[in-house]
Amino acid sequence: MPYHQSKSSIGRRSRLRTAANSQRRSSARPRRKSTKSTGAASAILSNLAAALLGSMLLVLVPWWFSRHYTLGLQSPILIRLQWPVVVSERIASVDAEKARADQHGHPLSAWQEYACRQFGPDCRLALAIQRAENPLGKCEVYHYNSDGTLDWGYFQINTVHLRRPDLNLRDLLDCKANIDFAYQLFQEQHGFTAWSTFNNGKYRQFLDSH
Repeated sequence: MPYHQSKSSIGRRSRLRTAANSQRRSSARPRRKSTKSTGAASAILSNLAAALLGSMLLVLVPWWFSRHYTLGLQSPILIRLQWPVVVSERIASVDAEKARADQHGHPLSAWQEYACRQFGPDCRLALAIQRAENPLGKCEVYHYNSDGTLDWGYFQINTVHLRRPDLNLRDLLDCKANIDFAYQLFQEQHGFTAWSTFNNGKYRQFLDSH
């Protein structure tokens, strides 16, 4: 006997399939939301880690740099163009520490650190003479003397030395070259007798007596 499905039976089955499909779709949705939430949380954690690392670098790099180097400024134009920022490695020595103490809490400038490196154990005395000769520590500075000569630059090198074939005025106005020549004079004369502030004792007021 043939089997005939009634219209009502077919309708019930269709509704059951529709309901089952709806259930499957609704049960799948929370899993997609969970995946999205996990991805968002990972992105937030990554951003926080990057921000934390960046903050640490911003603190640690300047701290390390300031422990080992000193910055100074100079005129960007001196007959020729030059870099306006000076970087000099900090000197860790007893004489350098005494020279810093002579300045009553003021750190050594980049050029003072460089002079300390050149003069070594005579760093403290050299910087006292430099400050007596050139209190502002400028590179492009000169001073008239009563005998008609001029003193130029960081260590106030007298113009009588311009008679040397390997020295010119541009060198005297360059801080590094001026310090290098001051050290050369110091070596040639076995002391600081080329500077009047050493001979008249004026440099002593720039040494801390304690």
